[in-house]
Amino acid sequence: MALADAWEVRDLRRFLIGDSVSKIGRAAFMTAAGWTVNLQGGPTWFALFGISYFMAHIPLLTFGGMLVDRIPRRTVALYTDFVQAGFALLFILLLLSGFPVTIVLVLAAFLMGASTAFSIPATQALIPDLVDKEILASATGLHNAMRTIAWAIGGTLGGVVLYQLGIEATLFLDMVTFLVSAYVLYNMEEVPIIRNGDEESDFRSEMLHALDFTRSQPWLFIGILVFMAFHIGGAMIDIGIPSIALRNDWNELHYALWGAIFPIGASLGALYAGQNPISKRIRGTVFYVTVSFAAWLDLLFVFVPWFSLILLISVIQGFIVGILSVIWNTTIGDSVEQHLRGRVNSIDAIGSFLLIPPSMLLAGKMIGDLGLEVTFMVAVAIMVASSIVGIVVPSFRRFERIGTEQFPITDDQS
Repeated sequence: MALADAWEVRDLRRFLIGDSVSKIGRAAFMTAAGWTVNLQGGPTWFALFGISYFMAHIPLLTFGGMLVDRIPRRTVALYTDFVQAGFALLFILLLLSGFPVTIVLVLAAFLMGASTAFSIPATQALIPDLVDKEILASATGLHNAMRTIAWAIGGTLGGVVLYQLGIEATLFLDMVTFLVSAYVLYNMEEVPIIRNGDEESDFRSEMLHALDFTRSQPWLFIGILVFMAFHIGGAMIDIGIPSIALRNDWNELHYALWGAIFPIGASLGALYAGQNPISKRIRGTVFYVTVSFAAWLDLLFVFVPWFSLILLISVIQGFIVGILSVIWNTTIGDSVEQHLRGRVNSIDAIGSFLLIPPSMLLAGKMIGDLGLEVTFMVAVAIMVASSIVGIVVPSFRRFERIGTEQFPITDDQS
């Protein structure tokens, strides 16, 4: 079995376990913090909470991507885990000292966003370093599945811990899980970065080199632009979720369960895609058709009053997104050279996240002025419109490496 073959790789197995543990703690805190900020400050403060995360995250992603193309990815991830644990301890002390809760949590989002700007490209680029190309899709499926199921567990746990013990306890859980992840990474073998001897070494040249590669691949360049537009609508939907819960008289446990059920579906979708890899020939078509369908499902959230049906919609949507994530991450993994992978992953992340902060602020304003229904209809319209580009243009949905004079196809991408 493909998934079993990937699981047999020792360092991959170690990494997946450690990474999943840290995701449980982070999901617990983010769920609890998001609910607390929205409850005390409303949609506008909740939007500021999200914006604060991306204010530091987006600018630092370029540095993070360049760093993980210079320094072994395990080392970057290891030290980032220590920093994350230190931040959690700092915020516990600030809260216990009596500082305003909403301000501390917004600051926490800012600094945690800064640190994850280094961990995201490191962990994304590490998977292809640990396994052979033949089982990359399965390894990616396992990673996405375990990461999302950990987020589901953490989100639910965060709601329970917040309800029983308070926000400080969720920060303590976050700190402990990152220390566990650091211990696992410390015991993994280092994978050296193999760089071209004539490659430029200054920041500007290295990022321009990665941008040149991105533009040379239509599926990658357009995919990043599509994600940029798609996440405008996605961010607007996310800001509206707590308001829907409050409007229906649901509490933090409902909110946590709602947040947890989507990752459960996503983990199942990732496992399915990992066990049944989708061929390069149809990857793009499957991707754009299903992402459009997933966007339409978001519209149901604002009109469905039954919590059980909300959960069913979420798990279906999660299943679809789990498949999509494996398709995209596998394509980057088997189409981008090792020494470029960190920077390309950073460019991909920047494209996805760049317009999220203003979208969150816009959503908070729209919900207050126009209501949830109008906000969700606008958000879904943006997401569906962005996905049509990939469906209509054949070269955009052809998820295969294209050889150019500057970037010829190597044996790894053939």
